[in-house]
Amino acid sequence: MDYQDEQKQELEVLESIYPDELEILSETHFTIRIGLDTQTDRRHGLLLDVRFPETYPEVVPKLGIEYLEEEDEEEVYDLDEDDDGDEKFVSLAETMIFEKPDFATLLSKLDEEAELNVGMPSIFAIAAILKDEAEILFQNKVDNAQKAYDEELLAKEKEEQKKFHGTEVTKESFSNWRKSFRQEMNIDKLIKERFEKMHNGKMTGREIFEKGLAGEADDDFPELAESTAKLEI
Repeated sequence: MDYQDEQKQELEVLESIYPDELEILSETHFTIRIGLDTQTDRRHGLLLDVRFPETYPEVVPKLGIEYLEEEDEEEVYDLDEDDDGDEKFVSLAETMIFEKPDFATLLSKLDEEAELNVGMPSIFAIAAILKDEAEILFQNKVDNAQKAYDEELLAKEKEEQKKFHGTEVTKESFSNWRKSFRQEMNIDKLIKERFEKMHNGKMTGREIFEKGLAGEADDDFPELAESTAKLEI
């Protein structure tokens, strides 16, 4: 097999497929710009970097990926305030970009495809796989970010609702609250002091009988002693 001839022919085919996206850096080194359909206003893309080893296509090509973002001049998204003083709304999809772990995932997919195509031209198939896998990965990132945002929002809403629902009152919780409240406000002490003030420090008849002091109360409580004597007759 004439490796150089095989590589040259494949490069010519790629030029016809990617007339604007292909940039030839040398006979064995070139890049392909791949636009992604992400359903966002921002235009996202990847740059596939390809190097032909000397014995390609009998061995896999050397591949690399870079992130491209083509920003429209008329549509620049940020979180600055607009003319009306209102904050612009930016969806999660508009803020999403590829990161290093994403490139590692995509390169792994490309290496698998390259291994399957050893012995034949593989760059077009690799570029197609990159586009498909990148679009799927991008959408998964958006979905995961949206799910996390929704869960966080739901948690905040539940916390806000607690302010309106308050704490459920049970017999036990009310009893504990009542006991704590009475201790805090010294209610039992105040009631006792008021009672003593109303009776000028004297015991009630019930207290006298309960304590067995009826016979001893003649001097201090003559009226009560007289009443007791009448009851005995």
